[in-house]
Amino acid sequence: MRLGSRFAARFARARLRDRPVILSHLITARCNAGCPTCLWRDDDTPELDTDAVAWLYRQAAGLGIPQLVVWGGEPLLRSDLPGLLAVARQAGLVVTLITNGWSLGERWAELRGHVDVLILSLDDIGEAHDRLRGLPGLFRKLEAFAASVQDDPTRPRLLANTVLSRLNRGALRRVAPVAQRWGAGLYFCPMETGRMETTGFAGTLSSLSLDPRGLQDAARLAKILKRAGYPLMATDRYLDLLEHDPALTTYECRAPRAILTVEADGAVRDCLRRDAPLARVDQLQAAGGMLGDVFTLPRYRRMVDSAEGCTACNNPDVLEISWLWDLEWQMLEKVGRLVYTSP
Repeated sequence: MRLGSRFAARFARARLRDRPVILSHLITARCNAGCPTCLWRDDDTPELDTDAVAWLYRQAAGLGIPQLVVWGGEPLLRSDLPGLLAVARQAGLVVTLITNGWSLGERWAELRGHVDVLILSLDDIGEAHDRLRGLPGLFRKLEAFAASVQDDPTRPRLLANTVLSRLNRGALRRVAPVAQRWGAGLYFCPMETGRMETTGFAGTLSSLSLDPRGLQDAARLAKILKRAGYPLMATDRYLDLLEHDPALTTYECRAPRAILTVEADGAVRDCLRRDAPLARVDQLQAAGGMLGDVFTLPRYRRMVDSAEGCTACNNPDVLEISWLWDLEWQMLEKVGRLVYTSP
């Protein structure tokens, strides 16, 4: 069965049962890069051990969740990553891996065949990208890796992701030809500036984010590039909304219904109170519980209901998964045509 068909069938079943369609796992908060726009790096955060992560992935598959997204931090810093992705694939999950790519050339032989969708962070080109990531020589490594897998029959669906900030204005114009040369789709996300906590929104990086005019300019540029044939992944609906309402205050969020997020230390995220997790994976496992127990918690139901009135997030992942959950045609077309189909 083609990857797109497999995901679509499992998506339909999960949504019918009102269960998430994505397990988003920040597998480590450690990172070898030094991105000034990052909210996630914390080299002191404890991590789930190999057995607990494997348990998590098998539990997610058993619940009918179709897709696993593994990110960080930098996932390739975990030596057990290839084996864990193999567990996920064997359990039936569609595996997406997000990486800065520094170690891909050295580790791809271990990962090859275990990744369905590979997302490479690409915030600019050449030395500008290296400076933003704090890793001299990184762009050359990405170029070499993309070239090395062009003719690989096990090549995953390749995507590039650009985080937009004041530090890389106009980057879409520079990275779009690179993504096209790689045979990759191109995502972009306005940078996140903070997170919702018990006391409200805690913003720490707002000084680096684009102002409304900058976001509108980015949306208009993305439309131009998309019409010119570059592989921009954002839907027209998202680009229209970003252009006319750059604060993105006019959507209903379904992301907590569609995405179950687990932090590096096993905390199951409450997206409205990230400092107060819903549960902990290691504790569920130790107590003989099930991942599905999370969905019976009153706090889980309050979270998914309350989130519908929250517009704190501005990235296309949140908005477009919300529209996918609502079965809007642009997102159904995108899933079938671009994201989950084999290259």
